[in-house]
Amino acid sequence: MSLSVRKFNTKDNIFENTTGFHRSEIEAAEYRKRTLKECRFKRDEFVSSRDKGKALAGSALGTLIPMLLFSQTQKKSLWKMKYGLKEIATMSIGANVGGISVSSIGKSKREKEKKYNEGIFQILNSILPMSLVDGGIKLCEKSKKLNNAPAKIAASTIGVVAGTQLGIKLANKITDPKDLRPDRRYTAKDAIANIDDAVSILVLGKVPFADKIHIEKALPFIYGYSGYRSGTSN
Repeated sequence: MSLSVRKFNTKDNIFENTTGFHRSEIEAAEYRKRTLKECRFKRDEFVSSRDKGKALAGSALGTLIPMLLFSQTQKKSLWKMKYGLKEIATMSIGANVGGISVSSIGKSKREKEKKYNEGIFQILNSILPMSLVDGGIKLCEKSKKLNNAPAKIAASTIGVVAGTQLGIKLANKITDPKDLRPDRRYTAKDAIANIDDAVSILVLGKVPFADKIHIEKALPFIYGYSGYRSGTSN
């Protein structure tokens, strides 16, 4: 007597016919790819193209509106307007508020909270370093010995480091006052995204070559990206 054993991958296989229990190889590969990608970007869930588009549109709008207002106040075109601490801080806030507001439409309370928390982190780590940079430069300008580019750059560098550390601690304190979750750490990606600090040093410090290459024109794009990051955070 011979014993008949069914093949594992036949249609009679219970694992193949149980919905959600067994994924095809293609589905499993796609799931792994998405999971690894979102882990790399430190997101809890996959972000759809639609949600990314909403975050991008919101951050772009939030950056553009302050620029239009300041260009009217200064009576200059968008390309020729001047950037000071007030303009820079307002663009940073506008980009993040816009990115979060538009991308939060239709989202759960928990998702909105995560976007808000990331926005707090992004804004504080833009405004606090710039405020200390601006203050350090003004102090240098009041001293005959320190009123020069090297001294201003040194004071600005100290301001960026101190402001960033203060921003990290303050953001974590605001978003998690009872310290229930691991702190949001400053990563290499944050350093790249916050290149606005370096640009701001050159702009606020009135470094000669900065005017020639118009480096301040990059600021709207940098803040737009900051708002996009907040909007896609989940």
